[in-house]
Amino acid sequence: MSVRVIDQAGIRQLVEKLQQEAKVVAPHRREGRDQWAFQEVTDPDLITLEYTTTTLPPKQFAWPPRETLIRARLGEGPVQAEPVVEVEPLVLFGVHPCDIYGLQSLDIAYCHEHVDPNYVARRQQMRIVGVDCVPDEWCFCASMGTASVDSGYDLFLTPLDGEYLVEVGTEAGEAMLEGITTREPTAAEIKEVKRRLAKKLDQDHKIHTDYHNLPLRFAGAANSPVWEKHAERCYSCGTCVLTCPLCMCFDVLDEIKLDLSETRRDRVWDGCMLEPFAEVASGENFREERFQRLRHRHFRKYAYLFTKFGRPYCCGCGRCVRQCLVHIDPVEIINDLLEEHEKGGVTHGA
Repeated sequence: MSVRVIDQAGIRQLVEKLQQEAKVVAPHRREGRDQWAFQEVTDPDLITLEYTTTTLPPKQFAWPPRETLIRARLGEGPVQAEPVVEVEPLVLFGVHPCDIYGLQSLDIAYCHEHVDPNYVARRQQMRIVGVDCVPDEWCFCASMGTASVDSGYDLFLTPLDGEYLVEVGTEAGEAMLEGITTREPTAAEIKEVKRRLAKKLDQDHKIHTDYHNLPLRFAGAANSPVWEKHAERCYSCGTCVLTCPLCMCFDVLDEIKLDLSETRRDRVWDGCMLEPFAEVASGENFREERFQRLRHRHFRKYAYLFTKFGRPYCCGCGRCVRQCLVHIDPVEIINDLLEEHEKGGVTHGA
């Protein structure tokens, strides 16, 4: 696939072209705040491509916080139930590498054994324009191998002194650039992109092992005191799971009209860090303590799903620690476990 250079006028031209074909969503700065959110583009000049990270990940457009799965009409005869799949063409514009990795990981999970038709329908109607970023003090994408991606996008932009290097990832991406003013990159610009990535990989906020070692390191850490140490500060608010690009727990709710004429079944986001999450009908809660929930979340990301799918279900975006009221940090937790392991203090358990 080709590599081009596009200037700011070309970016506007590209966005306006895409708006004629689909709904375009891109990061916007929240007024008066150092916060960004993915919003529908009404004015291309309001798009912010050089941003730290959005509060909520773009996952919300592939897997909404609440969606109706089934509608049914109730009556004297048989129940008439119909599946609901509501999709529209969508372009996610300005997605960071870590969030692209997150969407790829959700693709694997939702298309593994039991394909989720709603998720797949949305992803099939979605195109992605990625953009490179500069990590802040909470990012640890280099530790997770997600500081860059070589797939999962149609176009990928890298800032170049007021312009952008554009890498084309798909045939759809090639079509996006048709009619858009671009030019060939110089050798110096290609070199600058490589230098930028090398600098990005040099992060102070990092885990002290190769991420491929994490399932093995977690295998003996179930009874570690590290979990209680970090859980002491946890409010069980669930912010970490609700802002995570890779958390995918949900609940299913049935809403019935008072006259019993219709019902619908909705899927809503849920989170394993919330205290009621593991409650069962008898009132028992098999992860009642905060440390149990914290442990489960980290085992799921760095051991269970890693072992099942061959990749960590954490992209290192830092949203969990950045948004946490007390900044509970996966990097600190993992490094504490590694230090404990090196000292021979890990107690093996299930």
